[in-house]
This record gives sequence, C-alpha cells and structure tokens, in this order.
Amino acid sequence: MERHGIPAVIIATDTFVQFARRMATTQGCPYVAIADTPNPVRGLDPEALKRRVEAMMPAIVAGLTLPPAELERRAKEAATGQPAPVRASLPV
Repeated sequence: MERHGIPAVIIATDTFVQFARRMATTQGCPYVAIADTPNPVRGLDPEALKRRVEAMMPAIVAGLTLPPAELERRAKEAATGQPAPVRASLPV
C-alpha cells in the first residue's frame, strides 16, 4: 500500500512477518506488500543470499507496481484461515 503516495514493500524473515504486518497496520498501511524469506539470513554466503533475493523479487515487484486494491485483495486472501492474533490481557 502506498504511504504518502510512495509504494512500499516490507522485507522480513518469516519469523517477523506477523510483527511487520502489525507495525504496518499501526502506521496506516495494513495491506502493504511483505516479501519474506526463511529465517535466519545471518551467516548465509553471498550465493545463498542471492537465491533468497531472487525468490522474493516477485513479491517486491508486485508491492511496488500493483494497485492498492489488488494488494489488499491478496493480503486478505493470504489471511484466510489464519488464526486471529492473541492479545495479552496485561501489558507485557
């Protein structure tokens, strides 16, 4: 989703996708495209990193070029069947 007219994509490891989605939502971009890769990336050799980036490229290009309505549709489709986030009753 665009923020201030600028297309945006969040790049994260799979461990942080839900956190990234929550943060984007708090900033008014609930349907921002998220390109994710398996965790960890630290310590990967350059060739392995290149393969990871190449695998994320379709999500990155989509996030930068698709209309916001399509990004929203895709995000909602991906969320179908996902459990709702659990909120703590006391601050952590």
